Amino acid sequence: RFRCTYAYAVPALMNFIAEEQARNPRDVGSLRTLISGGDSVPASLQERVQRLFRTALQEAYGMTEAVPLIANPKSAIRQGSLGVAAPEVQVRIVDLNDRDVPDGETGEIAVRTPGNCIGYWNDPIATEALLRNGWLHTGDLASRDGDGYYAFKGRKKEIIIRGGSNISPQEVEAALYQHSSVLEAAVVGVSDPILGERVIAFVSVRPTDAPSEKELIEFARQRLADYKTPERVLFIPQLPKGLTGKVQRRALKEMLLVQPDLLEKRSVAGV
Repeated sequence: RFRCTYAYAVPALMNFIAEEQARNPRDVGSLRTLISGGDSVPASLQERVQRLFRTALQEAYGMTEAVPLIANPKSAIRQGSLGVAAPEVQVRIVDLNDRDVPDGETGEIAVRTPGNCIGYWNDPIATEALLRNGWLHTGDLASRDGDGYYAFKGRKKEIIIRGGSNISPQEVEAALYQHSSVLEAAVVGVSDPILGERVIAFVSVRPTDAPSEKELIEFARQRLADYKTPERVLFIPQLPKGLTGKVQRRALKEMLLVQPDLLEKRSVAGV
């Protein structure tokens, strides 16, 4: 209606915008820039947006405590990458001892910018964990390649540790999103006395589709290492989201704590 040239949305919202455009196409020829961030942007979503809107979806990364930090330049977008450091932003990838890790290895994103916050209100403990030696520690994991492009690897607090191996929920979700029936996917770890944690996936599917749990597990297995493959796929109408539209994986973990019998029932789409 307003011939917008620029649009930004978190991935969950961008996913539904793409779904609506596929179902009821509008004239979106005015669009020149589409940006998404705030959570991992699946490659399948980027490909779908490009096809439906004829405009590349640029992934970007930032946080409330700082400024926009990393973004894909429109002239050199790399699918599956956050992009490169923004002007006036210094970015490091560090290990648990705050030492820089080599390119290609995963570590925590630490940043120094003119817009860093000075701390959390009345919370000195959280402030001390956030700001160390002049660097803001984001709690997010990434790697950097030789060209200075950063790849998101997950959040430290959300990493699933199964049998001593680290699993990024976003990697498992990206595999599930490749299935044509999957509208939304979120992966969490649940406590296990032997393995430490088990991989559990929550999925909502398109109204016209009803894949089986076994089908989706086997689909994921073909694209992931065995230890990363979800042991269960639970179907729900839609994923819980916060006010900004981000998927709340913590709410899904709490759902399993309140309703542990969900893991004992056979899961069927639409039921």
